[in-house]
This record gives sequence, C-alpha cells and structure tokens, in this order.
Amino acid sequence: MKCILLILLLSLMNTVTASDSSPLRILSWNVYLLPVLSLFNDNPLRARAIADEIYDSNYDVVVFQEAFSATNRRRIARRIREKYPFQYGPVNQGRALHRTNSGLWIVSRIPLTLKKSILFSESTGFDAVARKGAVIFEGEFKGKKFQLLTTHLQADGKPGIRERQLEEIRQQLLHPYSDVHIPQVICGDFNIEKSDSSTYDGMLRVLEAADGELSSSLRYSYDERGNSLLRRPEGNPKLIDYILLRNDGLIHRIERKIRAFQRLVGEEMHHLSDHYALEAEIHLY
Repeated sequence: MKCILLILLLSLMNTVTASDSSPLRILSWNVYLLPVLSLFNDNPLRARAIADEIYDSNYDVVVFQEAFSATNRRRIARRIREKYPFQYGPVNQGRALHRTNSGLWIVSRIPLTLKKSILFSESTGFDAVARKGAVIFEGEFKGKKFQLLTTHLQADGKPGIRERQLEEIRQQLLHPYSDVHIPQVICGDFNIEKSDSSTYDGMLRVLEAADGELSSSLRYSYDERGNSLLRRPEGNPKLIDYILLRNDGLIHRIERKIRAFQRLVGEEMHHLSDHYALEAEIHLY
C-alpha cells in the first residue's frame, strides 16, 4: 500500500512540476518586410516598431517570415541583439541580383543548432524569386530538447505546389531528424486557410502534425478588412499561420494566441504587418 501511495505521489509531483514550470515561448510572425523594390509599405518605421515590440517581449524564440529586406533586418537586429544574441538566417541567401532570400529569419535567447535547410524544388511567381524553403533547428530549454521548423509556403492559390512543398518538408526535414523523445514544433505562414477543411486536413495529414484551438479573442492571422495595411472591405479574414506539433505526447500543454501588434501614428493605431503574429506557450514534459 505504501509503495502504491509513493508512486501516486511521485506521479503527482511530476505533473505539478511540468505544469508549473515556465513555458517555452515562441512567436511566429510574417512581418511583410519586402525587398528594396517595395517602396510603399513604410518598411523603416515598421521595422523600428517591430524591433521595439520584440525587445519589450518575453519570447524565447522569434521566427520571422518575409524578413527579406537586409536594411530593415539590420535595424531590428541591432535593437534586439542584447536580449536575442542568437540570430540565424535569412535562409537560402540569393547570389543573383534577381533572386532574394527565403525571408525566414530566427532570433533567440537560447542557442539553436541548425540541422538542415531546404530550397523548395518547385515555386512560381514572386515565390520563385524569393527562394522559399524551410529550415529545422534543435534546441534545449531548461534541460529539455525540442526541434523547431519554420517555413513559408507558396502563395497565390497554388494548392498543388503547396502540397508538394509539404511533402518535401516531411521527407527532407521532419522524418530524418525525428526522435521519439523530442517534440517537433512547426510554424510559419502556410497560405492554407483553416476554413478550407480539405486542404487544411491534408496539411496536417502530410506533416503528421496536430493543431489546436486559439485562446485569444482574435481568430484570424490575415484580416483584409480589419488590418490597416490591407483595408479591403470586400476581403475575408483568414487563419493561414500556424504553430503545429509532432510528438505532441511530449507536450504537457500548449496555449496559442493571435497577437495584432500596432503602433500609434498621430491619433490612429496602425498595424505593424499585413499578418498578425501567432504566439505559443509550450509546457514541455
């Protein structure tokens, strides 16, 4: 009887320890910092405001998409380097004048080990110029290992290309580095609407990943009507940015929230990107 009680007590202590420990905090954000040719979206002012938001935050890892602009990355990097000394990317740097990078840029309070990055074998339109792809890292948070993958899939209504890009992610990044003892966190701009259940379910099936509910009142990451950088009255709000999990049995709890970062311009609040950010607090076992 005493042995059974001891086992129950130890199990309870492990559960409490896991649930009460501070979580791994990740922010995934498409920041709309397009290359130099984009002259009309207030890049310098937004970059400074983005840097201030990140500096004042308590995230452990921040994963950016569309951080194409080198000038504005430097603005952000200088501001936050004291708190985020580990900075990686952008992935898939272009060597030709007509090719840019993937826009994937990661900053972190903790060191991360780059496992592998890929350039998608198929893309079209500006996405081909952008050298889109994906990258996977491994890190350790409070003695517990985790892997973090970020990507930005094909835009512009090309579901076939997106599906093949997902297959490349699974075959070249997720499966080769999968470990039953390490959770894999997959985040980014997937350009797949949650309301399109067939395509959304297909994404989860290909990645063999799990999604979850949002705890925030905001339910969309791309809001054409409500976002001041878009303002398209005929548009529909969409959820197309995700933080997904593989090996989610190694996660005690995860809480996801949409964050709409804004700054004051005159007497009006303006959004800092055409996408809202997605944050996750992950309690690792």
